[in-house]
Parts: sequence; structure tokens; C-alpha cells
Amino acid sequence: MTKLERFLFSLALALLLAGVTLVVGQAKANQDETPATPTQQQTDCGVCHPKFQEAWASGFHGQATSDPKFEEAWAAQGKPGACLVCHVTGYDPATATWREDGVACEACHSPAPANHPQDPMPIDRTTDLCGHCHSDTRFGWQEWKLSAHYRRDMTCTVCHDPHSAAVKAILSDRGEPLDPSALCINCHREYALGFSYSKHAQAGVKCIDCHLGHFEAGQNQDVHAAPDHSFNASLATCNNCHKDQMHSATAAAAIPPAGGTIGEPPATETPAAPLTSQPAPVSPAGFAGLAGLLGLAGGMVLSPWLEKLYRRMNTTGRKK
Repeated sequence: MTKLERFLFSLALALLLAGVTLVVGQAKANQDETPATPTQQQTDCGVCHPKFQEAWASGFHGQATSDPKFEEAWAAQGKPGACLVCHVTGYDPATATWREDGVACEACHSPAPANHPQDPMPIDRTTDLCGHCHSDTRFGWQEWKLSAHYRRDMTCTVCHDPHSAAVKAILSDRGEPLDPSALCINCHREYALGFSYSKHAQAGVKCIDCHLGHFEAGQNQDVHAAPDHSFNASLATCNNCHKDQMHSATAAAAIPPAGGTIGEPPATETPAAPLTSQPAPVSPAGFAGLAGLLGLAGGMVLSPWLEKLYRRMNTTGRKK
């Protein structure tokens, strides 16, 4: 076999391997681009727990996937799979599918006993369960761990309904829901007795106005924004009502803004690119080229052996 014949044989083998690799790679790419369809599992918990089911369906946990704010923010980031870890139940990153929309019963009551309801459903009542999803600084988790509530082993469910994820409501004598500050009075009665005679109380200021921070009406907030759960009153909460009584604008301007000097606006930061849980798609052409090079090298190596095998078979056939 001449050198030219060897080269042609190697070239044919390289083209064959490159073609097969390109076809397989393209088929895989098309499969990955196919939008995943969520798999939903109908739960029968509402048969025995209709009130819990109703509160869940109309609350933040039940609408964690269908909430228009989530859908808009998720689409704006390119629908990363990282968001679905907390916004759906049973998310599988390998297949991009999940068992149920929203934070369903299984997310907190798992694994379910085989003989339920004879055996109760398991539940982790510590704050660690909520912290699996509410761990980002935007949720106030870091502030919560610094609070006196956390040091006294208070759990999230003391103030929050676990099914609706809303703040628990205390009803008045007429059956009307009171301000959330009524929850504070349950434990802080000694402060409430003195507070009722203060100027703040006479002006209609509530506990949550100073100890949770409050969002001003019309202010654009991040979809994950949450009140400060350290429960510490701060200068920022005072300024919400007393900004006209604070220092003059001239005195306040003596403090330079972060990252700048007096009189200069703070430097703007370039927003970071949105993070996604999926890697960027890789073109199958690169793998096809690599397969072609391997085929070309393999053909040059194998051609002498194939030539000897061919001659041996030809000689054996002539002897017969």
C-alpha cells in the first residue's frame, strides 16, 4: 500500500468518524433545547386537610411558580434551573423536570410514611427547614440569625403560617384581623404597656414600623426583598418619619458617599451577567473535528496492519 493509499484510507476513516460524531452531537443538542414539561402529581392531602389546602393554594408557597412576578423575573434571567430548586417541588436538574408546581406538601413533609394517616407526616420544625430556600441575604436570613429571636430558639412558624407563608393574623373581639404588631405584644407585653402612652403610639406608629423596617409605597423592590428580620430599630427607620427633623442637607453632605468624594455622585456598578444553572451550549462541530483528527491518525496507524491482514487472507485463498 502506497503512502497515498494510506492517506486516502485514513481520510475516509476520519470523515466517517466526524460524520457520526456530528450527527450524534446535533441530536443531543436538539434534545437539550427542547423545553422541559413539568410533571405534576395530584396530591390528595386536601381530602383530609381542606383548610390547609386552601391556605396553601392561595398563599405564597402554593403560588411560588404561578406568581406573575416570579414568571417575569425568571424569564428575564433566561429561566435558570437554579430558581426552580425553591419554586417547585422535586426538581431534577439532570432532566429539568419536577413533580409539582409550587412549594407543595412534599417539600416540607417528606418522606411520607407508607401507612399514613396511621403514622403522622414528618416535619422539621426548626428554622433550618425554611433556611433551605430562605437563606439568601435578600430574605433577611443573615439578619435573623443575629436577632434575639433566633438566640431564644424561636422558629419561623411562631409568626408565619407555614402553609400560606404569610404572617399569622390575630383577630379582634369583632373577628377582624389586627395589625401584625399584635403578634409582638404576645411576648413583649411589658414594652407594650409603656408604649401605649408614648408619642409614637399617639401618632399611630406600630411595632413593625420601627423594628421590621417598612417599604415605602410605590418604591420598586426586588422580588425577593423582605423586611429586616434582626428586629433592631435603626437610623434608616427613624428617617422614614423624621427626615425633616434630622441634620440639615449641608451637614449631611459632609459624609462622602461610598466609593466617591464629597460633591461627586457615587460610582455606578456594572450589573453582573445573570447566573444560570445550565452551561452554555457547545457546538457539536468541535467534537466532530476532534473525531476527524483521531480518525486520520488512527487510519495512518492501522493501514499497515490492515494491508498485512489483506495479503495474508489473499495468500490463504490462493493456496486453497
